[in-house]
Amino acid sequence: MSHFVSFPDSLPEEPIENLVITLVDPATDAGAISRMIAHSLSALDGQGAAFFNTDPLVDYRAQRPWLNFSRGALVGLWHEGMLVSHARDMEGTSFLHLRGIEPDFRWEALTSDMLDIVERYGVRHLYSFTAIASTTPHTRPADMVVRSSHQGASAEVLDADFWFQASFASYLEYKVSQLDLSMTNVAVRVPMYLTSHHYSAGAAAALAMVASISGLRLPVGDLEHDAANQADELAGLAVENEELGLLIASLEKEYDEQADKTGFVTAPQADLAVPSAEEIGRAAEQFLAGTEPTRMPLKEPTNFDPQGLIRRIDEFRRRQGDNGGFGFSAPLSARLEGSGAGNTRTGSTRSSDMSDSIGHSEATDPSAHADPIDKANLPADPPRRRRGRHAWLPPQEEQPEE
Repeated sequence: MSHFVSFPDSLPEEPIENLVITLVDPATDAGAISRMIAHSLSALDGQGAAFFNTDPLVDYRAQRPWLNFSRGALVGLWHEGMLVSHARDMEGTSFLHLRGIEPDFRWEALTSDMLDIVERYGVRHLYSFTAIASTTPHTRPADMVVRSSHQGASAEVLDADFWFQASFASYLEYKVSQLDLSMTNVAVRVPMYLTSHHYSAGAAAALAMVASISGLRLPVGDLEHDAANQADELAGLAVENEELGLLIASLEKEYDEQADKTGFVTAPQADLAVPSAEEIGRAAEQFLAGTEPTRMPLKEPTNFDPQGLIRRIDEFRRRQGDNGGFGFSAPLSARLEGSGAGNTRTGSTRSSDMSDSIGHSEATDPSAHADPIDKANLPADPPRRRRGRHAWLPPQEEQPEE
């Protein structure tokens, strides 16, 4: 029985073998690796394949929702959730994409839900990403550690033994490793002076590695283009800032002198073959086709309606249209019943209660509707909290090596 997930009424007849996970925790996503990969893959997302009720899973004091203030009133609410979408790569091959916010609570129960998704869709291979702050320079090819529950005998293995704090993806990897499932993690090394910014070369390399392993044709062109621009910008900064230039030169020397890099690999060279006219036409048709967002069936209204408030709000929402400007995907009555207001139901959540997804204001494809807040006005690097401790992380100031 599912705890926090619900599914569409109809599922595809053919199994979908690959599931790519890009859940983001801003506090640990060094170089914004997962966030950039999730953004690149979102262009391939189609209809929702699994919907999550994230309200019991997220610590709102650590990952606070955004409110839109306009002309003296609060007119919009947005917070990120989780969604599994049915995506297609650039050649039309189906895969599942789990994106959104990393959950704070109930990992064991959520792991059970993930295994339910794997079983329903016939998934055989799962992929995830990790970013590791490192003393590697950005002027060298981005390298990474590839870890798999089904490691081949000839694979590069990092000769190390240590403990580390788990992400949900690595927690899930440990659980599925005890089953007959394959899960691969790509952990890319991020230059320490870019951990609080973005490292496009690392994101492009990690995505290219998963494409090589899975056989999917995934979009890395935009990331590679941004990486080239970032390299030019950093080269200019290194000329203007002597201290930064000396730091990069020191890291280059240390990197080049490392005789043994066993376990660290670089992404394979991209396939530069020119696509055929048929391939271009198929890609254009896929782009122009588009998909309508999938909406979950709504529950019958609850009887819990103090002073007719729910009825009046629902009437107002119907006058304003489907979304009503509030960034929700279901009537207030259905949301109240789904969250337990007006009844004393506890325990697991029924699939019909699910109205949450990648984030309000959308219930399926996050790119199908505009966010109710202007993302351009959001801070580039918002304050981060230490997960589970409600303590602000102090700004990180990098110091050059002596």
